[in-house]
Amino acid sequence: MKINSHIYGSKVKESLSPITDMRRLLSEKSPDLRDKIVENRGTLKKLQLMVPGLKEYRQLEDIRAADQLLRKQVSDKLNDAKDRFEDLRKAITIKGDLGNLPTIGAAISQIQQLAGTVLHAQQGSAGISPNIRIDDNTLNKLYEYDFNFVSSAQQIFSTASNSVSEYNSGISPQEISSKIIPMLDDFKRVWQQRLDSVEDILVTK
Repeated sequence: MKINSHIYGSKVKESLSPITDMRRLLSEKSPDLRDKIVENRGTLKKLQLMVPGLKEYRQLEDIRAADQLLRKQVSDKLNDAKDRFEDLRKAITIKGDLGNLPTIGAAISQIQQLAGTVLHAQQGSAGISPNIRIDDNTLNKLYEYDFNFVSSAQQIFSTASNSVSEYNSGISPQEISSKIIPMLDDFKRVWQQRLDSVEDILVTK
């Protein structure tokens, strides 16, 4: 990030360090600066912040490799969510609330199935050249699908992470399940949209 020195004065270097100088700029006189920086990040940058280790499709020159990496990350996130619900099932068992076990068990089963589906999905048709080059417009659309895909998985994980504390605070397993099931349904929709998009690129580009 570069800031013109004639705008901010001699106290601001032309090339700012990512932490120290940024904090100096975030003064009370410019409370919206951080928001502006976030707004100016492209979808790819936001996606990379959400999924550590993800490289640009352009750099990989193989959309299958990028697709496999992203699906692995999302599958792991879903499995982490499943583990949190396993913890909830243990908490329910300890309290002797056995009548609610099937409700949570059904959610665990759905999450596990989704994680496996995402990880082991087919990657295009056989015989396609491994080096697939696509234009910026197609990439930007794919980044949007990817961002929604990852965001949906993280929302599931976040909700699952709070499940034990919510249960211990008096929220019923039915209420907890009623929040997670619509998220799983939404994830299935987002996953199918992304799958169709990737398949279309692999087949036609």
